[in-house]
Amino acid sequence: MFGPVFEKSSEAHPDVVFAKVNTEDQPGLGAAFRVQAIPTLMAFRDGILIFQQAGALPGNALQKLIEQIKALDMIEVRAKVASKAAAPAAR
Repeated sequence: MFGPVFEKSSEAHPDVVFAKVNTEDQPGLGAAFRVQAIPTLMAFRDGILIFQQAGALPGNALQKLIEQIKALDMIEVRAKVASKAAAPAAR
């Protein structure tokens, strides 16, 4: 059911890379990202995992998510990632 929503969204956003991973063929990727349900949606920006959710989204929700991710201040995101990475070392 999610396939047509995914396809339509990929056509509407040619500046975004859309990919599908078959976790049966690539079990290491599924394990690395703790995929427990199909579909699991993930969004990366500049190599950073921004969003992960088990289950499909309706088309309008996927559109809104893409817009929100495009609007992110990646300097702020990188700073938050860096502070989280440094926090355990500071203990």
